[in-house]
Amino acid sequence: MNKQHMALSLSVGVLGGISVFLADNVLSSVYLIWVGFIAWGLFFKNGGDNNALKMTITAGIYGAVLAGVFFVLSGAINIGGDLNAPIWIAITVFILIFGTQIPIFGCAPTAVCGYAATAGYIIHAADGAMIPMVTSVAINNPVITIALSIIIGTIFGMISGKVAASLGS
Repeated sequence: MNKQHMALSLSVGVLGGISVFLADNVLSSVYLIWVGFIAWGLFFKNGGDNNALKMTITAGIYGAVLAGVFFVLSGAINIGGDLNAPIWIAITVFILIFGTQIPIFGCAPTAVCGYAATAGYIIHAADGAMIPMVTSVAINNPVITIALSIIIGTIFGMISGKVAASLGS
C-alpha cells in the first residue's frame, strides 16, 4: 500500500464529506457541490500547487463569464434566426479558446469546464428560468454561483493536498 496515496484518499474523503455538508447547509446559496468537485479535480490535474490554485480559479471563472456573455448576447442580439444560439456559441467559444493564450486564463480545459458548467446550470436549472438572472448583480446570478463554487472547490483541493502531504510524511 502506498502511504502517500492512502493519505490523499483519506484527506479527499474526509474533506469531501465536509464540502458536501457545507454545500447542503452553510454555503447552500453559493456553493454547488458538483462544480466544487469538478474544480477540485481540475486543481490536481493542473498541478496541485499554488500555480494550479491560481490557474484553476482564473481559467474556470473566465469560462463561466464567457458562458454568461453567450446568454446575454444570444438573448439580446439575434444574428442568425434559428442559428442564433449556435452562432453565438461559435463566437464565444472561439473567444474562450483564443483568450487562453493570456497566461492567467491559460488552461483551456479548465476554461471549457467553467463554460460548460455554467451553461449546463443555466439551461437545466428550472428549465432555463435562470437565463434572465445572468444580467443581475445578485448572489443568485448563475455566473456568480459557478464562480464561487469554482473558488471554493479549488480551495478544498488545495487544502486536501496539504493535509495529504502532512499525513503522508
